[in-house]
Amino acid sequence: MKTQETRERDRIFLRLFLKGSFSEVTENEVSYFRRHPDEIDEVTAPVNVHKSFLLAGTLLGTVCVAASKVLKFSQSVLFSEGVREFTIDIIFEVGVALIGAAVTAYILGILLNQQQDNAAKWRAELRRRIGEPE
Repeated sequence: MKTQETRERDRIFLRLFLKGSFSEVTENEVSYFRRHPDEIDEVTAPVNVHKSFLLAGTLLGTVCVAASKVLKFSQSVLFSEGVREFTIDIIFEVGVALIGAAVTAYILGILLNQQQDNAAKWRAELRRRIGEPE
């Protein structure tokens, strides 16, 4: 279950993700990042927001695949056999493509997140060694 802090973080990052321009900084953002300055570097990659979009894509793909199966086994005669088969194939393929894209993006997101964590550790160590405050 998400804590209040996690929900607030997700809301901030969702707003940042949907923001058209980063030139304006709101008081809400200043307040949040004053309490969590270590998360400022994460603004470029709001992973939880990406996961939400990937989940939505996966669910939409699953609905498309299910709809294609319902159409395939229904006895409707609204279309000719050729048009019906073509429609079923297109809906099925779109669903499979959405699911495949979401899974691929999720795996790439995990790898990117690991790389960003390693880069953050590297930057902190580099700053420590050259004596620069973090």
